[in-house]
This record gives sequence, C-alpha cells and structure tokens, in this order.
Amino acid sequence: MANCERVAKLRMGLKILACNEHSAEAAILPSAAWHLVWALGTMKNEKEEILVEGLCSNGKKSLNVTEMKIGYTGEGDMTIIPAEAYCNLTVDLSEGQTAEEVCAKIRTHLDNHGASDVEIQLL
Repeated sequence: MANCERVAKLRMGLKILACNEHSAEAAILPSAAWHLVWALGTMKNEKEEILVEGLCSNGKKSLNVTEMKIGYTGEGDMTIIPAEAYCNLTVDLSEGQTAEEVCAKIRTHLDNHGASDVEIQLL
C-alpha cells in the first residue's frame, strides 16, 4: 500500500452553543474550545506517548493534530466564547488496521474520558 493509504484522517470537534457569545458570559456558558482542548489532552501525555487504548499496538504510532479551528479567525481581535471547535487528526495505521477501527478506538477513549460530547468522524 502507498504511504498515504496507511494513514487515517479524522475530524474531531463539537458545537455546544447556537452561536458565538460574548466573553463576558464565560463564567456561565460552556466553551467548545475548552472541551476540545481537554479531550485532546487525554489522548497523549507530555512525553508524546499515545494514551488511546489499543491504538499503539506495534509500539510505533503517530497521532498528529494537522489543523485546528477554534473561534474567530478573521482580522483583529474578537472577545467571544466559541460556539464550535474542531481539529483534524492523522493516525498512522498498523499493518491490517483500518481507519474505521482507529475511529472506533478514539470514540471509546473519548467516551471513557468524559468527552462524549466531542464528535469523531473519518474524513
């Protein structure tokens, strides 16, 4: 198989507000940005070790964030609580492993770590 076929490409994210809200409401409204960051923080440790059970079956595996969009990305500053946040991930596949299996393992991991509100899907 070609190298690009041995990589699972996924999108992880959530929308928890109907629209962006002013940051003055941060004490009472949930933040999609923080939910996504917390979910990502459960997947690797500070030593770059992958913590998703069953994902690193051969000892050599990469789990990379390739794109992230959180909140306002236009010109200048905007003080908001983002309604949605997402990131794209790539995961190197082990021999015989499918992208669907990787997606399912990440889904289980997110559910087990209090991030059931974060969606995961194949790209």
